[in-house]
Amino acid sequence: MSQRLDGHVDGSGECADIRVQLGIYVFGAITPADRAPVVRHLATCPDCRDELVGLAALPGLLLRPPAVAAAYSSDHLAAAPERDPGPAVLNRTLGTITRRRRRRRRLAGFAATALTAAAVAGWATYLAVPAAPNPAASGTVLETDTIRGVTVLTNAEGFTLYWFAPDTATWSDCDASCARHWPPVTGPVTAGQGVPGALGTLTRPGGAVQATYDGHPLYTASLDTAPGQAKGNGLYSGGGVWHEMTVSGATPPASGPPASGPPAGDSEGSEGY
Repeated sequence: MSQRLDGHVDGSGECADIRVQLGIYVFGAITPADRAPVVRHLATCPDCRDELVGLAALPGLLLRPPAVAAAYSSDHLAAAPERDPGPAVLNRTLGTITRRRRRRRRLAGFAATALTAAAVAGWATYLAVPAAPNPAASGTVLETDTIRGVTVLTNAEGFTLYWFAPDTATWSDCDASCARHWPPVTGPVTAGQGVPGALGTLTRPGGAVQATYDGHPLYTASLDTAPGQAKGNGLYSGGGVWHEMTVSGATPPASGPPASGPPAGDSEGSEGY
């Protein structure tokens, strides 16, 4: 050859025709019919062999070294039509990539299955374990306090609880304006420390649930403006006498005639309160 292949790539000679096939040959994607003339030409043309070496040196083409070696081995060139290592290498590479993709998909599937199972198990555990009791959701918590030497029941805020003499264990006789001055304690209730009596409930005329203690419906008093007060104890109002609810549940001993009338400043009269 009088000049290298890159000097007559655009010419009409045989090297120009072979040059356009070298890239396909290096990748092993050339057809058997096109491969035979390329192999014969490389056996006799050092310029095209040098061009093939330059192509094989590229990083992306290093996976095809058998094709480069074939350019310098006449024995290999003679056997080339019967044996084509290029497609075999390509097939092995594609097979490896396919196997890796399948393995990644399987691992992703296993991970998704494990996460789903963990989520189901977590919900099952959550549904199986009963919720801890919530005193606020169960109603008023009954506590105790000592007022003027007497241990009485209070609500969770420390306000004294009362019972009304005309009531029964299943009926509240305090309704309408009476209930505005003596708000019923909403049931059910929870016993705090030091509360030994029997707790219960009754249904008021309007359908509301009221708490009871030792058979007495429980109330607070609107005239008690702070914890530790018992201004309603012994007061006659609403058609009966009101008593602070003692821990023992017993009626406090009478120390004189019951007080009558509303608290100072109330103009409704004794029945109004």
